[in-house]
Amino acid sequence: MTRYDPEKAPNPKEWLALDEWERTNLIIDYHDSADVELPNPQLHAIFHTIVENQIAMGEKIPARALRRLMKEGLERHEAIHAIGSVLGEQIYNTMAGSSSSVDVNEQYVRKLKSLTAEGWLNSR
Repeated sequence: MTRYDPEKAPNPKEWLALDEWERTNLIIDYHDSADVELPNPQLHAIFHTIVENQIAMGEKIPARALRRLMKEGLERHEAIHAIGSVLGEQIYNTMAGSSSSVDVNEQYVRKLKSLTAEGWLNSR
């Protein structure tokens, strides 16, 4: 794999055969070539990578969320961002200690199941 296009699902075998940093660098390169200005390109790409990894590994909840968000009108790239925003919130809350008595995986699943395109667009 020499290029990443967030509008097309990468071949799962090819994607997962890459080193984690190769995946992240492909995503950074995509955003650089698209002239997308980001406050922290590497962090942004890491969240993209995690979401793409979850989908490529066949994790059902993120994959279902992606399909649902696209059916609700988001382009694939935007749906990846929406899922990544939930992931980022979960990581932030865990690091801040606000999720200490909650199963963070269960909370992530619950939030992905309730994520809608309209809700995400309105939260931006």
